[in-house]
Amino acid sequence: HLHISIGYSILEGTHDHQIEDVLFVAVDQLNQGRHLIHEEDERVELAKFNLKAGEKAMSLATFTSSASYLKAGMDMLHDDHWQKYYDLSLELHSCYAEAEYCNGH
Repeated sequence: HLHISIGYSILEGTHDHQIEDVLFVAVDQLNQGRHLIHEEDERVELAKFNLKAGEKAMSLATFTSSASYLKAGMDMLHDDHWQKYYDLSLELHSCYAEAEYCNGH
C-alpha cells in the first residue's frame, strides 16, 4: 500500500499543469503496488496513467520505457476490456506495438 499511497500523493499534490513533470515518478510508484489494486475503476485509471506515461516516453524516444508503461497499462485491464474500454484498449495496444517496433521487436 505504501507505493500506491506515494503515487497518489504525488498526483494529488501536483497542479494539473505540472502533472507532466512528475508523471513518471508517480506512475512508477503506482505500478510497484499495482498487484494490490483490484477495483475496476482504479485499474482503468492506472491503465490511463500508464498510457500517458507511455506516450510521454515515446515523445522522448525512450522506447523501452514506453513499452514497459504501455504493457503495464494493458495488464491492468480485465479480459472484457475490448468491450468495455475499446478506445483505451486500442490506444494502449497501438502505442505498445509502435514502441516495440521502435525497439526492434
